[in-house]
Amino acid sequence: MNITVIIPRALQAACEGRAKIELGVPSGSDLGEIITTLMTLYPGLKAFVASEKRPLRQHFGVARAGQKVFLFTSTVSPNS
Repeated sequence: MNITVIIPRALQAACEGRAKIELGVPSGSDLGEIITTLMTLYPGLKAFVASEKRPLRQHFGVARAGQKVFLFTSTVSPNS
């Protein structure tokens, strides 16, 4: 199955400057599997993933609509 991932400007540098990426993933792949594939191909995206060990002021979120996956950035207040 082919999935189109739309990359916002703020994350394009982590994706070799691309605004859109076509991914071939197994049929029935869930959003987590798609993001894992994307992060394997573009490891620079991992810098935008917040965790307990690495809280960030800016990170990305994900939404899926059929065959398209949209990444978006979100800025978090340092006091949040």
